[in-house]
Amino acid sequence: MLPLLSLMISRNNLKIRLNILFIGMSAMVVIACILVYFSNEVQQTYASKVSLATRQKALGEELGRDILGLSDRLTEGTSLTTEIEEIKVIFSKWENAQKALITGSATYGTLMSNSNDVQSKLQANSADFVRFRDFVEQFIQNPASKTRQDILNSFEDLDDYVGGMNNVTGIYLSESRLYQNLALGAFGIVLAGVLVLLAGGVFMVLKPVRKSLDEVEDELIKLEEQLDQAEKAKTEFLSNMSHEIRTPLNGVIGMTELLTQTRLDEDQRSYVKNIHLSSRNLLELLNNVLDVAKLQAGKLELYKERFVVSDCLDQVIDLMKPLAHAKKIELMSDIGNNVPLEIIQDENRLRQVLINLVNNAIKFTDKGEVLLTADLVNREGDFVQIEFAVKDSGIGMEPEVIENIFNSFYQAEPTITKRYGGSGLGLAISKNVVQEMGGRIRVDSKPGSGSRFSFSIVAEVSGTAQNAKIDALNGLRALIVDDNKTNLKILVKQLSVWGIQATPFNSPELVSEILTNLRKFDLVIMDMQMPEMDGKELSMKIRDRYTTAELPIIVLSSLGENLMPDKENIYNAYLTKPVKQSRLLDTIIEVMNISPLERAKGRLQTGNYELMTQKTNIKVLVAQDNELSRAVTGRTLELLGHKFETVSSSKEVIERSRRDDFDLILMDVKNGHVDGLETTRQLKKMIGRDSMPVIIGLTENEKSDKQQCIQAGMDDIMEKPMKPEILQEKIHYWLETD
Repeated sequence: MLPLLSLMISRNNLKIRLNILFIGMSAMVVIACILVYFSNEVQQTYASKVSLATRQKALGEELGRDILGLSDRLTEGTSLTTEIEEIKVIFSKWENAQKALITGSATYGTLMSNSNDVQSKLQANSADFVRFRDFVEQFIQNPASKTRQDILNSFEDLDDYVGGMNNVTGIYLSESRLYQNLALGAFGIVLAGVLVLLAGGVFMVLKPVRKSLDEVEDELIKLEEQLDQAEKAKTEFLSNMSHEIRTPLNGVIGMTELLTQTRLDEDQRSYVKNIHLSSRNLLELLNNVLDVAKLQAGKLELYKERFVVSDCLDQVIDLMKPLAHAKKIELMSDIGNNVPLEIIQDENRLRQVLINLVNNAIKFTDKGEVLLTADLVNREGDFVQIEFAVKDSGIGMEPEVIENIFNSFYQAEPTITKRYGGSGLGLAISKNVVQEMGGRIRVDSKPGSGSRFSFSIVAEVSGTAQNAKIDALNGLRALIVDDNKTNLKILVKQLSVWGIQATPFNSPELVSEILTNLRKFDLVIMDMQMPEMDGKELSMKIRDRYTTAELPIIVLSSLGENLMPDKENIYNAYLTKPVKQSRLLDTIIEVMNISPLERAKGRLQTGNYELMTQKTNIKVLVAQDNELSRAVTGRTLELLGHKFETVSSSKEVIERSRRDDFDLILMDVKNGHVDGLETTRQLKKMIGRDSMPVIIGLTENEKSDKQQCIQAGMDDIMEKPMKPEILQEKIHYWLETD
């Protein structure tokens, strides 16, 4: 390639031309800035003067009206002290503003001197001002000394004064337009200068440089190819390193989880806890590196698992504690007594939102406290609605800020942004995360009184229901395939705790030789990255003989699922190593379809469920005051295959029953806007016996409410929280379904 200088003008000559162009453009920019500043100052001053002159007219007219009205009341004999004081206030404003117009005032923004025309008009108008001013002063001192005729005569001076102020206002407006036109003309000259410089730059600099672009473009193409190769190498390196790091990390995390289940003294348990926590932090860091592409693509995924609510809040407090201590702010947390110990949700996403809210609370609080709370809002069976809140004693927010605070890239006033910083994305991301978790984020705030951010999530309670799932696994037979003996040992130990008989193989070749004997196994758990034969190749051989329903396959891999796509749909589930025990347990339960009822409950949590029974023609009306209760009841009915509609008040029950024919009404006995007893009585009067739907009351206490429900005309009663199997039994009994 020829040297670049052989196709361009000399380096020194180009440098001189660039300097000339730079100096010229800089000068134009400076001139433009000066013009902008000067024009802005002038326009602001004239705006203040026009406003002040207009205000003077209004104040003078207001004085005249008040004096005239006060004179009419002099004969009544009542005290006029308050009215006189009000006139004094108006008179003081009027007099001070007149001085500001003539001599200038920083308070009123009229420091710039008046033109000769304006000054002469103000001087000419001063006589009328003085006469009316003297009259007002005399009236204030002794209102009774002025007759109505004196007042009317003084109005002639006021009218002349108002007319003079109209002339002054007109001159101000005329001069303002003149300055504006001058500024526009100057801007036009500057713009023309910029265009001339740009045109000169094209011929002086850009045109010669253009000659070299073809060869430079060839070099850029070659460089782009090299960058693509480097990017591929980086991706391959990250994938390989991910596998190499995850394999030993899987052993560390798995072994520490098993170690915590053995007998340890306090020091040993503390050491194991620190090892486990450090391993998890390293895993989270590794996941963040591999998830960059997903985040940039805007994909938001929830990974639900069991966790202890108090531990999650404690981790947030521990992480934020140094920031709070640095500002001498009290950081506290409070969990309601009725909040379940363990729930099933995405702990990492929940912690992400809480960290963001607590961090913001500390950032905008200079003294006082920040309180993180968790309270139970509602509970329906195995599902709960929990409200998390972060309250601070910081600077608070204006209403217009609250309206936009959850918008991406939105920031408050520049002074606040400059002081506290921030990208304006944190709350927008938190809002999306909370919505994915079935809730809505809210904020209550007043300037100077702090803020309270709150949101609720829907989660499944972990406990007895989960124990029932584990019991259902007892007796299952699993084939475990992994070339790493440590991983095999951990998996066998984990599965045996759940009552699963695990048969380990450390060679996929051996498994491929006994494909005909795999019918005795209920599922296969295998590693993806193995030296002799990888998991995909072995899975393909298994799929040649067994379908996904006959022999489910769960794949464990150190690579992310996006790096190992399953286009052939040969796997039943895909987990990234190291796998948490709770995650593996839930996956086995799902792929094995353990307990249709428990599976249905699991689907209720995510909203991504399939019907467990055939659809029926039964039409149900659900009347419950609470939104979460309606959602749970509705989804239960949908799982059972029934059509349904939901309402939130007794009035809506009556209106819907008039328009549509329902086979069954599920209605709160007494809750908020739903009065099931009174509504039942009205329905009995309104609907004929042959068309009357079956009415089942929903109550917290079946024993105490049963008698009054039957007396009101209800056919049956159910205690909340409802169990799906009991609800189905009631429907079978009353509607005689097959």
